[in-house]
Amino acid sequence: MGASQPKDPGAACLSRRRLIAAGTTGAAAALASGRLHGLLGLGSSRAAGAATAPRFRSPLPIPRELTGARIEIPIREARIPILPGRKTQMWTYDGTWPGPTIRRPAGEPTAVRFKHQLPARAGELTVHLHGGHNRSTEDGRPGGLTESLPRSLYCDVSERLAPVESGNDLLIEPGGERTYEFDLSEDGEPERAAFQWYHDHRLERSAENVWRGLAGMWIIDDEIDSALPLPRGDRDLPLMLTDRSFNGANQLVQLSSAGRNPPADGVIGKHVLVNGAILPTHRVQPARYRLRLLNAAHFQPFNVYLTGGAKMVQIASEAGLLPRPLKRNRILLGPGERAEVIVDFAEVRGRRVRLRSGRRAGAHNRLGSDPYRGALMEFRVGRRSVVDETSIPEQLRPLPAWVNDAPSKPSHRWRINVGGGIRPRWQLNGRSYDPTYADVAVELGETVTWELVNPTRTAHLIHLHHTDWYMLERNGKTPPAHERCLKETFFLDPGDRVLVAGH
Repeated sequence: MGASQPKDPGAACLSRRRLIAAGTTGAAAALASGRLHGLLGLGSSRAAGAATAPRFRSPLPIPRELTGARIEIPIREARIPILPGRKTQMWTYDGTWPGPTIRRPAGEPTAVRFKHQLPARAGELTVHLHGGHNRSTEDGRPGGLTESLPRSLYCDVSERLAPVESGNDLLIEPGGERTYEFDLSEDGEPERAAFQWYHDHRLERSAENVWRGLAGMWIIDDEIDSALPLPRGDRDLPLMLTDRSFNGANQLVQLSSAGRNPPADGVIGKHVLVNGAILPTHRVQPARYRLRLLNAAHFQPFNVYLTGGAKMVQIASEAGLLPRPLKRNRILLGPGERAEVIVDFAEVRGRRVRLRSGRRAGAHNRLGSDPYRGALMEFRVGRRSVVDETSIPEQLRPLPAWVNDAPSKPSHRWRINVGGGIRPRWQLNGRSYDPTYADVAVELGETVTWELVNPTRTAHLIHLHHTDWYMLERNGKTPPAHERCLKETFFLDPGDRVLVAGH
């Protein structure tokens, strides 16, 4: 899909391997994620515990930033303070949850060495940079069957595949390590500045591994974004929204204990967390802040809004800056989706402002369509005036030229369905994930339009790897303004049809 693609088998194909790409958290098309538990659909409706009175006590954790061209991250167990009392044993990137935030300039090659220090029972791991334009070898391919994963319950992965065919040659074995080379470039130019995230991507185990803690945030900066008078430094806050359930000993309730099958396989955590904390609080100055919102839950949508008179102005989606800023009352985020907003806390000086998630307009009580309802976190706004030289420009970033040349009619349709007989499995166009099968071959430099269809009774997120896409239609109509931009993760309610164009 771009100049950085390698000349490996199928590299010129936008294949099921790339579209499905093995289990991206929250992505409806992630057919390689075993029981899936929210990697594929959005099953249940809302987390429990939202009805109790919120108590904002914990300070908001801010993951440390790693900015070097060469980064080393051990993947190891750690005890994380989440609930009062006993700490929670988790699998982590370098001992924190979320893992450290990687922040790098666009177009600057970045080498990240991940060292697998988890117990042998964790099996092989792999890492996907969600939203990146990555070479196939660096995209976190899910791999195939191994001694620690001898059979696939939900995917068509043969045990007879050679390691290079299945992607097993790219996995990180227990006690081993692997260096991922991220070019941060696309089509010979630096990638657009964007808010991305990285997470485990292993066949049949992505959901479980991410649930245990293997997720972190990644920010790409570029000259266009940096030249704008937007908030920076400690006024630029990445916020990972997610959910988890714990037992009486404050340990994670494991996904494998849920035992659900498609299409009702959604797992909703009892507690909602922001940057790994339950109902955290954060002190802010009466000035503009940039909030980078990521839904990293497995199955739970969030429909975020602010209380106390604070207003949100959206400036970016998961694929970077919008053409122009948009005033938003509520922002619906399905798993994997991101949005960046500017909030001017000077308008609510001295108040307490809560970030909450609430109901959607209309009847959305179907599986996975109904967002969490309740408080997420609280901002405590200072009273003393400060100098704020930031502003929100009227124009942010124009769309690329290829958008205007995109075909109006789709050349291919991707239809989500449930099949598999005795053991139901999520499928695309009647097939489950097979690393050797390609649905479509496209020419390098070609602009294509595809139709994404969800005829099931469960809402889904579809995440398309390797390049950004532009939505042309939603259910036969012009999409709302916040979707007329570059994106790579698309929320499909039951019955939805969208047309997207990609270059």
